[in-house]
Amino acid sequence: MRRRIAVSIAAAAVLLLGASAAEAATLAVSGSKSCYRAGDTLTLSGTGYTPGGPVAVTLQEQDLGTTTADAAGNINVPILIRQLRGIDQRALVATDATNPAITATTQFLGSSLLVKIRPRNGNSARKLRISASGFTTGKRLYAHVLRKHYRRNVFIGKLKGPCRTLKVRKRVLTAATPDGRYTVQFDTKRRYSKKTKVLYKFRVTVT
Repeated sequence: MRRRIAVSIAAAAVLLLGASAAEAATLAVSGSKSCYRAGDTLTLSGTGYTPGGPVAVTLQEQDLGTTTADAAGNINVPILIRQLRGIDQRALVATDATNPAITATTQFLGSSLLVKIRPRNGNSARKLRISASGFTTGKRLYAHVLRKHYRRNVFIGKLKGPCRTLKVRKRVLTAATPDGRYTVQFDTKRRYSKKTKVLYKFRVTVT
């Protein structure tokens, strides 16, 4: 009987040690934006890890690799945001590879860069139902209709919220648009530029 009690007490001590280690770790993200999209970078910082040991990092349970804690058990690593779906809080987890009981979680708000248009076919002069998200480079959304020397810049609407979303009915083409195949580029620039990096585009045929 005494032996069983001793084993139970030892097991409880291990569990308490694991809980204490987990509570000791902290994790936080920092950056210049309140909402992040693919291509953005934020900084992940944490404390309480094994000094000089490896720390595994995951984003939404997907492996991002490992970093190394410094002599004080701290981590500070840039995270490049890859492809995201929808708008949601994303979980970043950093786990001590030496002692997996040492782990911490933090979150950031992330959005896909996306434009949806309905309908995709029909009269070129009709108003379209346009929804957009992830255009965190500005407060206004524009559409640029392009074909050879043809240029048409259209103000779509004001973007709202931290992830810069929009839902509106808007006419992008006109009845006078010449027949042909066009590229429609959405971005936050008033005029079209080849140097614009944050954009969403598709092609449409006018007949």
